[in-house]
Amino acid sequence: MSAWRVATFNIRHGLGPDGRVDLERTAREIAELGADVIGLQEVDAGFGPRSDHQDQPARLGELLGMQVCFGAALDLPPERDGEPRRQYGLVLLTRHEILSRAVHLLPLHPGHAPPTEPRGVLHARVRGGDRELDVLVTHLDNAGPAHRTAQIQGIVRLAQDLEGPSLLMGDMNAEPSASELASLAATGWREASEATTPPREAGRGPRWQRLLSAAPLRRLRMVAAPLRRLRMATHPARFPLRRIDSLWVRGGLEVSTLEVAPRGSSDHRGAVATVHLPR
Repeated sequence: MSAWRVATFNIRHGLGPDGRVDLERTAREIAELGADVIGLQEVDAGFGPRSDHQDQPARLGELLGMQVCFGAALDLPPERDGEPRRQYGLVLLTRHEILSRAVHLLPLHPGHAPPTEPRGVLHARVRGGDRELDVLVTHLDNAGPAHRTAQIQGIVRLAQDLEGPSLLMGDMNAEPSASELASLAATGWREASEATTPPREAGRGPRWQRLLSAAPLRRLRMVAAPLRRLRMATHPARFPLRRIDSLWVRGGLEVSTLEVAPRGSSDHRGAVATVHLPR
């Protein structure tokens, strides 16, 4: 298997706790993730004064020396004639080759008021060496579970025709165990913390792992589980309490490590995993 490091990070258009938008600082934090494929949320492209009308996707690609593709979830007309459209949305950065890309707006729940902003999913096919991976980057609604449920169902429909290894990552605005994300597990997706199997633990596993299956130690693991969930929390960045930024795998993709990045300038922490692509 071929190992890639993958990450998701909501960058809040480069806005830090000091009230400054500093994309160079954000780029340094992204570089420190050490990832081959990175999904970003809340990225501006000529959006307005808050980010100095900067084309953040292009600038991040330049600063990091990576391939980049952008998917606008919010696409507004320019403030003045001759200026670019004001866009905001999702980015995929990679050290590998981007074979194709598409952005899809996600559905809403018909029985609820429209959310404050549209949501989308950026789908790119990435090739590194002789391996290819379908990558989906998303940012779900933050108001409540109803729209998130509809949006996840939209992602499930989009992904149903993907035959090879697939990775879904983003700011879900919900814990992996939330009911609105249940259709992911029901259609073969595995959340990275549940799918994590270090290579030396694969198969039958070492003796200590078998011992951990004994009933008393199973109970100990159940007690420790909430502490592990807290350790993997990503939001808010200063004192993380919720794991709302997550990675999901399917199609033979295996996960050997999962970690949360140290606090940076965003209000989220990044989540980073090592995935193994089958031959």
